[in-house]
Amino acid sequence: MIMALALPCAAASGQQAARRLIGTWRLVEFCNVDRPGDTTYSLGRHPIGFYIYDAAGNMSLQAMRATPLAAFTKDSVALSGMAEVRRSYYGYFGTYTVTSDSTLVHHVRGGTIPSYIGTDQRRNFRFRGDTLSLSEHEPWGCRQLVRAR
Repeated sequence: MIMALALPCAAASGQQAARRLIGTWRLVEFCNVDRPGDTTYSLGRHPIGFYIYDAAGNMSLQAMRATPLAAFTKDSVALSGMAEVRRSYYGYFGTYTVTSDSTLVHHVRGGTIPSYIGTDQRRNFRFRGDTLSLSEHEPWGCRQLVRAR
């Protein structure tokens, strides 16, 4: 079975979920929920981006604010504006392992968050129709993605 070879660490119960995960997912919501339950939208209410998972176990995600950044002009980027870029763009790449039918691990090789590089980032996930939800912890709804056509 190709999936078993591509994702050898996937548990039997997670193989079907792993197959369903493969593809390109368009970001429709990106929020953070803190311990008291307050929700913030660090990339705005309508972010843009893609999460990509391939059959060989590679992953990449890119997410950003949909609105232009005030720190930039058409001609140049002020050095002081780089902090705004960091707050408005999020991305990393590496490999992934599906560990069960509801959890996966991103093995981060590089990206915009230095503290993630070289680490394993565990995510809970679930599917509802063509929607994939990812969460570092519950409650659900922190990352809402729709399969890109």
